[in-house]
Amino acid sequence: MSIRYRLFSRLDQGTGSLRMPDHVVPPVFFSVLPFDDFKRESGKQGSFVTVFSIWNTMMGTSLLAMPWAMEQAGFALGSFLILAVGALSLYTAYRVVQSPSGLTLGVDSAAADLPDVCRYFWGTYGTFLATTFSIIVLLGSCVVYWVIMSNFLFYTGNVIHEALQPNSTIVPIMMNKTFKCDIYCPDEVSLREELDTVGKYVSTLLSEVARPNTFTFDSLWTLRGTVPIYLAFFVLPLLNFKSPTFFTKFNVLGTVSVTFLLIFVISKAVECGINLNFVDVSSEHFSRLFNWRFPALTGTLALSYFIHNAILTILRNQANPANNARDLSLGYFLAATCYIIVGVVFFSAFPTRRSCISDNFLNNFGSGDVLSVVARVFILFQMLTVLPLLMYLIRVQFFFAVIGQIFGYVLLLNCCSLSLFVSIAIFYPHVGSILRFVGSFSGLIYVFTLPCAIYLKKRQMRGELRRIDIVVHGGIIILGVLNFLSQFLLL
Repeated sequence: MSIRYRLFSRLDQGTGSLRMPDHVVPPVFFSVLPFDDFKRESGKQGSFVTVFSIWNTMMGTSLLAMPWAMEQAGFALGSFLILAVGALSLYTAYRVVQSPSGLTLGVDSAAADLPDVCRYFWGTYGTFLATTFSIIVLLGSCVVYWVIMSNFLFYTGNVIHEALQPNSTIVPIMMNKTFKCDIYCPDEVSLREELDTVGKYVSTLLSEVARPNTFTFDSLWTLRGTVPIYLAFFVLPLLNFKSPTFFTKFNVLGTVSVTFLLIFVISKAVECGINLNFVDVSSEHFSRLFNWRFPALTGTLALSYFIHNAILTILRNQANPANNARDLSLGYFLAATCYIIVGVVFFSAFPTRRSCISDNFLNNFGSGDVLSVVARVFILFQMLTVLPLLMYLIRVQFFFAVIGQIFGYVLLLNCCSLSLFVSIAIFYPHVGSILRFVGSFSGLIYVFTLPCAIYLKKRQMRGELRRIDIVVHGGIIILGVLNFLSQFLLL
């Protein structure tokens, strides 16, 4: 975060008498669960709040893409990679937690952030590197949010429009819902076909502009055309607040939405049963144990387990710092459990060809599925409250790094950002591909490189560097490089 955030955090010392003003990043941004009653009089938090804060911070949009990523890797390899990448990310996150100890940073090591450590070793360049990749992660998250919000808004609008028709069938289907396994298989289209579709839509829309009486709902409400633009006009005013403190009141929705998705997946597994066949290639239930497209999963997981730029802030208010390693491990265990439930359980219960699994698994359910409709509406609202917080963090870090203040050309930055989001939502709305590229790129720096480089540098300065340290941590960095480069082989 910005230098001012770290300054006020150090001055406060948990008393609240020197709280950070609203024009700086509020501490409540990192209080992802409303557990103030669990806080102690000193302002510190116990292990319960810490563990669930770590867990909830890692739970994001990658949860919706986990079944698709599992299909890319195969059942056996995918299950192993979810656990293996989680264990590796836990280790590097622990290295981040330990990084300030023993360093003369000019402040208490308990109040230090990762950019402080980077500045200690590599000066301004280290701070610039940490800040730049933090912004990239946030931008990538916003892009994924925008694609998913456009998708959910489109399907929600379709349900409402269909329900209002005189001879609607959608309401009777939803009212007479019986427990059956009903899955929709989206059509697979190439990038060229997608661009042709967008081009044809634009030409059709332009021709209808010349003849206003010919406008139809289908031409005015399109996933790859108007809906992302409508969303931009609605969201833009929400991004220009000087202080987005109001939106932090909805942080609890993140926990509720994750819980709802877990219940949703388990209920569908009960409906569909287990549909796995590892032998008969001709069976529609055939599932590969191994798939060479597994880098799609490792790239996605690099973002799924990404907490390295926030973990020091989360643990700063820990009542007993001796429990940091245990609480961090428990947080990662909960995250891995959720990814296993959503990825493995949904994959195992999927009743038809695994290639039909969408990179947003809610797209595999039609408009008549009550739970999927509720999930789309609920998560859409939750994302609308989170997006202003993400954009606020982007502008704070960007403007402070560029012009030295945190409230500059806000409208210009927001318009440029929304233009990027809308363009990607129209021309390349592939959640899985965006997640794996953003995850592998940002993970290369924050998950694989910086924690290992800091650890090796500290050992070298103390004269304790061993060959095994270089081999192990150098190997982790190489894995990060290979994870990023392999994403281009899947294009």
